[in-house]
Amino acid sequence: MTQFIFIGAAALLSVISMPIIIKFCKKFSLYDSQNARKIHSGDIPRLGGVGIAISFFIVAFLCVIFEKNIDLFSNLPLLIAALIIFVFGIVDDILELPAYVKLLVQLVAVSLVTFSGYRFTQIFAWKLPTILSFMLTFGWILGVINAYNLIDGLDALCGSLSFTALVSLGIILSVFKIPEAIICFILAGSIFGFLCFNWPPAKLFMGDGGSQFIGFMIATIPLYSTEGLSFEYNKLLIMIILASFPIFDTIAAIWRRLRDKRPIMSPDKMHLHHKFLNLGYTRKQTLFIILGIQILLCVCVVLSIFLEKFRGTAFLMEAFIFMCIFFGIMHYTNRAVLRKQSKVEEEKTNETEEKKLYE
Repeated sequence: MTQFIFIGAAALLSVISMPIIIKFCKKFSLYDSQNARKIHSGDIPRLGGVGIAISFFIVAFLCVIFEKNIDLFSNLPLLIAALIIFVFGIVDDILELPAYVKLLVQLVAVSLVTFSGYRFTQIFAWKLPTILSFMLTFGWILGVINAYNLIDGLDALCGSLSFTALVSLGIILSVFKIPEAIICFILAGSIFGFLCFNWPPAKLFMGDGGSQFIGFMIATIPLYSTEGLSFEYNKLLIMIILASFPIFDTIAAIWRRLRDKRPIMSPDKMHLHHKFLNLGYTRKQTLFIILGIQILLCVCVVLSIFLEKFRGTAFLMEAFIFMCIFFGIMHYTNRAVLRKQSKVEEEKTNETEEKKLYE
């Protein structure tokens, strides 16, 4: 019963804070800047991540203090590192920090949790050597932080994907009686409060501070020590599937930019939601399709933990293969549509030039 109070408090604090943040942003003209990746129009306040993080930290600290089964000192590195990511993310939203500064801050935060014992220790039955454990964990956390930042290009997309992932992760940790499951639910409650204002048409965006903070938490929470539990066997695969939309979209973006010999961080309109829009879907339809698939993936992940270890792995691999096929279909379908559009535009241009010649 106490845990439900904490979750409700996080959601309530988040909802209460959002109108205040909107007024603050309007007063100081803190709006989301438009670039080649953004599809919104008009001035939209962009510090929604402040409400998410503040409501989470307040309730999480109270929970850690009052819940006797949660160890404050073992969770302190996670909370401090998350605070670092959040603070510098907000500074980036306001001042637009150079890329190398953002990377340095992320490395500091990742080092803090990794050297405090938050690491992947095995992949399936293979116990990872210490060096590989550190390398995998560093790459994983840095990748997921930036993946959630990149996917935040459509109203409610990043928020709904992270909400469903956190609820699923919280259920899994609860099944294995890991006390820190409440951390997932508290953060999900904070995100729910934000979604009330970010649901299309959005009145508020979370900004880099919000998306990077959420990405860090989703990447790091499952790294709680769960040695001896069957969850450890499929942990990496479970987390890849829960975060598959941001991860696959980021991998596709990096490959696309390397292929075109462009900077990796250069924005474009070739992300998954842009491809849906190119195919004629509306923004809401795009959101509902992606969210629907995400919910199915989350159900598969939760069901997998109740299966025998190897059957659970096979079930998860089917979900992983489905996502590979899905992204492949979207890529080639979108490419065919763009080629057709380019051909039509070229024909129109030729017709116009011919008319000018005859005139």
